[in-house]
Amino acid sequence: MSSLIVTYPHLPLFGEPDRLNARQVWAVAQAVRKQLTDDPWQRRMEVDLIVAKTEALAVNEVAFGAHWDLDHDVRNERGRRVMGMADFDPAEPDSIYVSINGVALAGRDDLLRSTSAHELGHVVFDGPGWIRRANASCTASFDARAPAPDNSDPSTLAGPRGDALRDWREFRANEFMGALLAPLPLLRLDLQRFAKRHRIPRSAMGSRVSRGSPAYDASAFAEDALIELLFALAERYGVSEPFIRVRLERYDLLRTRSFSHVE
Repeated sequence: MSSLIVTYPHLPLFGEPDRLNARQVWAVAQAVRKQLTDDPWQRRMEVDLIVAKTEALAVNEVAFGAHWDLDHDVRNERGRRVMGMADFDPAEPDSIYVSINGVALAGRDDLLRSTSAHELGHVVFDGPGWIRRANASCTASFDARAPAPDNSDPSTLAGPRGDALRDWREFRANEFMGALLAPLPLLRLDLQRFAKRHRIPRSAMGSRVSRGSPAYDASAFAEDALIELLFALAERYGVSEPFIRVRLERYDLLRTRSFSHVE
């Protein structure tokens, strides 16, 4: 089985990621996506494909296996139900175990897909450091009952405002998830086609995240058109409507609020 090969700026001693900004995380997600599918126009990423092609990884030259379980209820160390969890056991220093709560997510393919992509983000960015340290059990979980960090404001593209390690891990996993499932180039194209078809005017200022790309003000959409846009894109990419809205805002393609310029 060929390994999924990933590289990104990292600390040399233990292999933990450097302070990656959102653009760097998106680039990693794009590199992973290219290895998952040969079709550059594919929108919906199937969970089975993600699982099958990420069982063996080489991240920054650290080789390890990812073992997936999507069939059982998942609870964290406090007994609290979570949608997904990535675990590392120092007794098995070349393996990471990914558990997706198939019980809680039954019938919700959109959440199953986004949770799997989120946990893969933990595998890609946190896994090498766990394995290199191999002296303590480490766990990162995506809690079903607690909302994910609000990453909808492009002013946070540089990363979390705080320095908590937990925040950086979730920031990376969320940005990886978003860019893997709804890449900027494809989402931009689909939005432009929709806007042209519905004669939605462009904003006077283009996207501050994707240079050369048009941006649109949500206020320029009729309410029904905005609902149609989010529904159509969510269906096409296999994610939820809030997921799509956040990605459009993160890429500064659809503006629903005021925010600072992105460096």
